[in-house]
Amino acid sequence: MKQFSPNTFPPSKQRGVALVVSLILLVVITLLSLTAMRNTNLDTKITVNHQHKQMAFQAAENTFAELTGLPITNPKMKAPNLNIPGNINDSPELNSAWYTQHGVEGSPNLTSDLTMDYIEKGAPGKYKFSGFGLSIITHVYQADAIGKVDNTNARAHNRMHVALIRE
Repeated sequence: MKQFSPNTFPPSKQRGVALVVSLILLVVITLLSLTAMRNTNLDTKITVNHQHKQMAFQAAENTFAELTGLPITNPKMKAPNLNIPGNINDSPELNSAWYTQHGVEGSPNLTSDLTMDYIEKGAPGKYKFSGFGLSIITHVYQADAIGKVDNTNARAHNRMHVALIRE
């Protein structure tokens, strides 16, 4: 019988089982890592799309803020670059890219189209403003704003009724 010194070990009867087990574990860990990365990319896309949708909504809202902040009191005086129908028989007026906001570096530009449709000519005193029925003629329009984010498919549609006061 062969004698072994204390510093040498007898030959092992294992046939590479540890290598096979470690390779299987490595494959499982790799698959889990790839799944986690894929989920992270999907979550990022969802977040960016939601942000673009919110930006499009804000563009449409800013259109209305600018529209309602304009001093339109004289029928001959119109807002800069605003086309509005003059009576109920006129077709709706489209104002392409009426609102524009240039994005800062790394942010997209925002635009909004505004369509004005004539609804009615209110009799003097029909509408109340701040609780007071004034003896003035009011022209009521339906305003549609379509907010867009450049280089994306994000769109938002907002609608409101706008009353223009005429003397």
